[in-house]
Amino acid sequence: MLKIRTMYKFFLLCLCITNSSFAQYFQAPIDTVLYFHPGKGQNVGQDSSYFPANIFNLPDSAASENVGSANPNNICSLGLGGEIVVGFKNYFIIDSDGPDFTIFENAFINPITKKVFAEPGIVSVSEDGINFVEFPFDSLTLEGCAGTRPTYGKANPYDPTVSGGNSFDIEKIGFKKARFIKIKDFSEFVLNNKSHPFYDPTISGFDLDAVVGIHLEPISSSISTENNISTCFSVYFERLGIEIETNETITIIIFDSIGRILTKNVFIESSTIDLSNYPDGIFLINLQCNSQSYLIKLLVSGEKIFLYN
Repeated sequence: MLKIRTMYKFFLLCLCITNSSFAQYFQAPIDTVLYFHPGKGQNVGQDSSYFPANIFNLPDSAASENVGSANPNNICSLGLGGEIVVGFKNYFIIDSDGPDFTIFENAFINPITKKVFAEPGIVSVSEDGINFVEFPFDSLTLEGCAGTRPTYGKANPYDPTVSGGNSFDIEKIGFKKARFIKIKDFSEFVLNNKSHPFYDPTISGFDLDAVVGIHLEPISSSISTENNISTCFSVYFERLGIEIETNETITIIIFDSIGRILTKNVFIESSTIDLSNYPDGIFLINLQCNSQSYLIKLLVSGEKIFLYN
């Protein structure tokens, strides 16, 4: 059995040879950008020193109904008329009960008008990254758009009843599964219409904070039911490192959130990989044994480690 544990015993996750051993669906933030075409004006967070890492994390924990995120480390502005296509490298969004993904923008309640300061975006999804289908929306009420609900950054981002943001159910547009999400700024329409219920002269374009998949399934499993990779080794994730116990030759490759290799190690006996100098963020860990491989997503946040599979 391939075992994973944390130093502080937040949870124990056992990886077996079939997907039935996992929870029914995985949950994770987006990890890839297929296309980005910035619009006019606002360009916060577009610089390569921030983007795309700033949209691959969970929502800004400082965001609330009264405070919208403005830190370029946490948001990327699409600009007026801009659009972006994001998604998951190894997962499909799967239709299940209720919303299947949530988009977080930096909407907040204006303390003077008591209305939501909304910079809306039109949302569509695709299975192949080429053919997209839009979610229906109302151009006046903005119902069906993203960017109209404040983010509650301290709440569980995978629970739409408390997370804030705008959640979407792919069944409503006839999808059973999707891989890519397109967001197209619609706030320019609002800005150019002074009679619009959400008009505000300071509107400057949709600001993307995060997108999370609530119902995800792996695109394909790399674990063979006849030759179980978990018989090769045991791996223990601690806050300061990864402990390996093995009698086989195994390779561990660690990538950052945009696919750069941070370290590659080959082991033929028990050893430890030091993670003490790793910053907070999302990392991909590829475990290879006997020509098989397994990919694990690891979120490091303060003194905690979260695993996404």
